[in-house]
Amino acid sequence: MRSLVIPALIVMFALVLAPVGFATPVDQRKADAQKEVERLQQKLEDSVERYNYACVRIEETRGAITQNKAQIADAEQKLALDRTRLNKRVRAMYITRQVKVVDVVASAGNFDEFLVGIDLAKKVGQRDAQMVCQVKEAKAGLEQARASLQEQKSQQEAARKELSDSKAAVEGDLSGAKGKLASAEEEIRQAMARRAVEVSNSGNNKYKPPSSKPPGSTRPPGAPHGGVVGVAYDQLGKPYVWGAEGPNSFDCSGLVMYCYRVGAGMYISHSSYAQSSCGASVSVGELQPGDILGFRGWGHVGLFVGGDSFIHAPQAGDVVKVSSLSARHNFCGAVRP
Repeated sequence: MRSLVIPALIVMFALVLAPVGFATPVDQRKADAQKEVERLQQKLEDSVERYNYACVRIEETRGAITQNKAQIADAEQKLALDRTRLNKRVRAMYITRQVKVVDVVASAGNFDEFLVGIDLAKKVGQRDAQMVCQVKEAKAGLEQARASLQEQKSQQEAARKELSDSKAAVEGDLSGAKGKLASAEEEIRQAMARRAVEVSNSGNNKYKPPSSKPPGSTRPPGAPHGGVVGVAYDQLGKPYVWGAEGPNSFDCSGLVMYCYRVGAGMYISHSSYAQSSCGASVSVGELQPGDILGFRGWGHVGLFVGGDSFIHAPQAGDVVKVSSLSARHNFCGAVRP
């Protein structure tokens, strides 16, 4: 009897463990594909934030160009007025030059006073001419500044185009990696389904394929927080969408921007790199709810909500959620606006 039990146990363990051995090569492909997806998602987010920062810089340059145009217009108006005044003065001096010389001679007590009078008249004309020259020089400087700003804007537009192309290339790679991951997952599903049928047919009806909850199906409970943190909690579960800044979807810096605008009435640029310098630096030991956290060299941002937790919009295919700060190994700093 004992000799019959041992072979039976061996057969039973072989049937239970067979799916693991059978799926190992596919599991490895799935793990590799998952790593590639995660790598490309981080690369995509970095590209997105660099693109956002380029847009912020372009808007700043456009503002400077607008201000420069107004200054040039003012200089042109002043130049026109000074030229008109100079022309009138010269014309009047030309028409009445004989009278003025006679007046100077008549009023001069001696030859020295006569020379002083003539020199004074000349200096009045020179002063007017000098004012015109100064305005012309100022206008020329403004025009040179405008040319420089236009060149700067052109370079920034070219950089934004390059970043947009880079982002599109990463999105294409990410789509391909997701396809490989989906293929591996489908192979595993089919293999496990086949094995379940085999085990069932062998008389082992206790075997069930493993199941798991989809990521993000469990939302962290809300909290009675006010201000920025309260607004952040209200966004939990909303999808990550590149370039989005609410109210129905977000990217990482868009979420931070939205929470500060709605929760604190503060405007913060839609760029993680710009947000890195929007306030005073804070050490980990000094963190307070609402502080902005930076990761991967400020390529990603989130909002500290207390304890070991922060809220962020992680990546494409994910949702706004609460994560553990200590579980992140690429934390690079924090600021308090």
